[in-house]
Amino acid sequence: MKTVAEILRWRARLAPEREALWHAGRSITYAELDRRASQVANALLAAGVQPGDRVCVLDKGHDEFIEVMFGIAKAGGVYTPVNWRLAPPEIAYVVNDAEAKVLFVGEAFHPAVAAIESELAKVRVIVRWGEGSNTWSTYADFVGEASASDPRCDTAEDETAWQLYTSGTTGHPKGAELTHANLVEVTNVIAMGIGGVRPGDSGLVCMPLYHIGGSGWALALFAAGARLVVTREADPTEILRLIPEEQVHHTFFVPALMNFLLQHPDCAQADFSSLETILYGASPIPEELLVRSLETFQCRLVQAYGLTETTGAVVLLPHEDHVPGSPRLRSCGLPVFGSEIRILAGDGRPCPPGTVGEICMSGPTIMKGYWNRPEATAESIRDGWFHSGDAGYLDDEGYLYIHDRVKDMIVSGGENVYPAEVESVLFSHPDVADVAVIGVPDERWGEAVKAVVVLAPGASVDAQQLVDYCQGKIAGYKRPRSIDFIDALPRNPTGKILKRELREPYWEGKDRQVS
Repeated sequence: MKTVAEILRWRARLAPEREALWHAGRSITYAELDRRASQVANALLAAGVQPGDRVCVLDKGHDEFIEVMFGIAKAGGVYTPVNWRLAPPEIAYVVNDAEAKVLFVGEAFHPAVAAIESELAKVRVIVRWGEGSNTWSTYADFVGEASASDPRCDTAEDETAWQLYTSGTTGHPKGAELTHANLVEVTNVIAMGIGGVRPGDSGLVCMPLYHIGGSGWALALFAAGARLVVTREADPTEILRLIPEEQVHHTFFVPALMNFLLQHPDCAQADFSSLETILYGASPIPEELLVRSLETFQCRLVQAYGLTETTGAVVLLPHEDHVPGSPRLRSCGLPVFGSEIRILAGDGRPCPPGTVGEICMSGPTIMKGYWNRPEATAESIRDGWFHSGDAGYLDDEGYLYIHDRVKDMIVSGGENVYPAEVESVLFSHPDVADVAVIGVPDERWGEAVKAVVVLAPGASVDAQQLVDYCQGKIAGYKRPRSIDFIDALPRNPTGKILKRELREPYWEGKDRQVS
């Protein structure tokens, strides 16, 4: 049986005394992690969790969070992490939508859960980390008396193992059901794609564990027999310190974090000599940022493209294609083994090479569906093909190029403008530290292109100079009609720019709303 729990059992059998996990000075071996996960599983079973039940976890990254992730799998439950950036009513929505019986909550989030506790209809037990409410069980008490004998309640390979909620930028978030087969397959995809992960290597896990780029990356490292270095969140100062201190060999970053690291005052003196591979993805990356990353990190860079609904990576751009000046540096690569990509026009017909359309995928990592959302599932998965909502094209050799989210496309005077293309040009200006491009109302053109720019420290470039900089680099209709300056762009924890927040002031009161 190929399940999430079997990944841990297998590694614990092969190398029981190998260090599996490090967090904040604490370490645990594979055998110890296996035993602790069994205790969590037995505690969950005693609390009434049955195979298929969702178990929610609300906290930032740490070692006991990982214990719970595997413990849920051993109990046959469904691991359902909750976005810790959500407001209390949004947390209540996710927990209730999942019909969770047990909720684990970190100390920083006790007030949020206390505010909604009476609304959590199906929750029987709340388990807390840290000091807090006397009515909630402590993690130590919940797990401490449970048997360390493995209950082996794994569900079948085609059953749901994880339920990860989409970001919910429009409407309520949806729970993407990822099966054991999906997850085992994607660990193989990552292992084949980045190569060189040896048992005992150290891999940094700094992205949020409620995201596929956090938990999925962690699971892939465990499957390779690596040692995980887990941080609570993606703090650039801590990352620059931990890479040499813990001799980190491999990591997953989002482009925004790579940018933050390169801008950090300690980056120039940082020691990256242990780094072998940076897997990156989750949002478009400007070519200029890639070139700077190659020069600074001096390691293999591998780009991954995928979504929560595809269990992460379905397309990889290998390090060999990261050649400055090469057009492939703007690509996100080729489909991984077993996956297929199609580009479809609005009428459902395949687009020829070089023509932009919606990116659609099929293969063994496509989700089972959206939890309790048959209509949304049917809309997203048609004839075995997942419709991503991303816009892009294939070249003559099958390399995929992403333009943007379909919904982020700007239609100005009948011409389609993809923000990522404009952002890439502006980002190459030496005085630009960060940039987002949005569409704003325009009486003449319907929408006009606006750039929202974060300037580099000490920069004094003005809006007209940046507009002029775009001349000759992109078509005239794509150049920004206006530029606003801002101290920092709103982003979610995975680095995606919250463009809806940027658009709202401009579209307020308009009949047409851009979401």
